[in-house]
Amino acid sequence: MTQPTRADYHDAVDRLLACAVLFHGADTVADLASLDWNSLLEQSGLGAEANQIDFSQSASALRSEIQMGQEFAGALRSLDERRRRIALKRTYARHPEKLAALGSEFGVSRERARQLEVRLRHAVDQQVAGSVDRAVGWLRRAVGSAARPEKFDRILDLLVGDAPPELRTAAEVAVMSAGGYERLEGVVGDERYRALIDDARRLAPGFANEAGVVDEQGLRAVVGGDGTPEWDALVRNARLVRIGRSLVIRDTRRARVFVALQQMDRPCRRETIAEVTGLADGSSLSSLLSSDPLFVRFTKDRWGLAEWTDEPYEGVVEAIMKRIGEGGGEASVASLVAEIPARFDVLPATVRNYIGTRKFQVVGEMVRVVDRPTTPVQSLSEARDVVWTREGRPVLHFTIGGHHLRGNSQKISGAVAQHLGVGLDESAKIPFVHPAGVDAASVIWRSYDPNGPEMGRLREALLECGLLPGDTAYVVLHPGGLSMLQDGMELVDAAP
Repeated sequence: MTQPTRADYHDAVDRLLACAVLFHGADTVADLASLDWNSLLEQSGLGAEANQIDFSQSASALRSEIQMGQEFAGALRSLDERRRRIALKRTYARHPEKLAALGSEFGVSRERARQLEVRLRHAVDQQVAGSVDRAVGWLRRAVGSAARPEKFDRILDLLVGDAPPELRTAAEVAVMSAGGYERLEGVVGDERYRALIDDARRLAPGFANEAGVVDEQGLRAVVGGDGTPEWDALVRNARLVRIGRSLVIRDTRRARVFVALQQMDRPCRRETIAEVTGLADGSSLSSLLSSDPLFVRFTKDRWGLAEWTDEPYEGVVEAIMKRIGEGGGEASVASLVAEIPARFDVLPATVRNYIGTRKFQVVGEMVRVVDRPTTPVQSLSEARDVVWTREGRPVLHFTIGGHHLRGNSQKISGAVAQHLGVGLDESAKIPFVHPAGVDAASVIWRSYDPNGPEMGRLREALLECGLLPGDTAYVVLHPGGLSMLQDGMELVDAAP
C-alpha cells in the first residue's frame, strides 16, 4: 500500500482499521484484540511515520472523567486566607518558600507556620485525596517512571487542565508530589527513576576504563536501565557525559583522544586527532600523546591506542637495534629493509640511511651495532657552514627559517661540533656571550643520525637580535661561548 500523504492520526487510525479488514478479515472492535499491531503498521505503510503521528489529543474524549483541577481548586478555596497563601507559596508551589520566611510574613514562628501547613494539607487531603490518587494512576499508566517534559506536560494537562489559571500550578504540583515525580534535566522522573540515576552515578566508575570511558552496555544492565525509558536523560542527570557515541565519566582531554581514536579505529596524525576531538593541535596534545600510557606512536607521525600493538614505534634506530638484539647480535640488511618500512610506515631508503651511519657496521649482508662508534677529526677549513672573521675566528652561518623561531634546531657540520668539544653520542650546552642572558645553545651529535650533529635552543638568541626568517645568522665560535653578529660584511670565506 502507498503511504498516506499526511501524518494525521484520524487518517492513520482509518488506515490501520482498513488493513485489519482487508488483511485479517476483522469486522468488529473485539476482533482487534487478536491482531499484531506491528504487522498492521507495516501493512498500512505507516511504519516510517509512526513516531510522528500524535494521537494524544484523542484522550480529550475522557477529559471530563479524569480531570480533577476544579475539585482541587475548590479544596484550596475552602481554606482560610493564611493557609491558602501557605498552600500556594509553599505546599503546592514549584519553588517553595521557606517556613521561616512565611512565618515572618504572617507574624508567627516557623513552628506555627509548619503547624498551619500540616492542617491545610490534612484539610485538602480530606476533600481530594481520592481524586489525586486517581489522577496519579492515570499519569503513571500514561508516562511510566519517566517521560520527556513535553509528553509529561501534555498528559498532566489532561488531568488538571480544568483548574482556573491562578490555581493550575498548585494542582499540577499536588499530582506530581503524590506520584513522586520531579522535573530533572530534560526529563520528568519518579522516585524509582531518580534511584536509577543515583545508581548510575555511583556504579559508573566501576565500568570505566583508564580514560574514563564507560562500558555503557554493562552499566545499563546492572543499573536495570534496559527496560527504563529515557536512558540518555538518565545518564545525563547522573552527570555522565556523552562524547560521540561513547559515555565518559568526565569530559577530559584524555577521554576525548581515547574516544576519537576508538571511533576512527586506526592510527592517526596529530592534526587529525586535534580536529576530531576539538582540541588545539599544540604542545599539550603532543605531551598527552607522548606521556600517557594509553597512547603510543605507531609511525613517526601517527598515534593510536596502546592496546592495538605490542611494539610501539620509538624510532627507526630503536627498531633496527631491537631486531639485531633478537637475532643474537646481527640481522640481515635485506630483512630490515623489508620489514621495518612496512611496520612503521617509513621509506626503505630511510632504513638504509640509518644502517649506513657509524652506529652500525655492515659485514657482507649482515649488520651489527658498533659499541663505541668513532669519527675522524674534521677540519673547520673544509666545513661548508663556516666562514671567518679577519682575525681568524670561525663563524657558523645559516639561513633562518620559521622553524628556527619555533624552537627547532639547525644541522651543523661535524667540524663545528668537534670545535665546540662535542663528539659522537655526546652533547653540551654552549652559553652565549652575546646576546647575554639568553638560553644557552645545545649541541648534540648522535652516531645514528645520518644528517650529523645539530645545534638547538637558538630561538631566544635569534629573537633578541631581531632576526627574521630569510635573514642569515652569523654565530662566532668563541672559546668561551657564542656571539651573534649583526651581519657578515667583515667576514671572509677562508681562514686568514
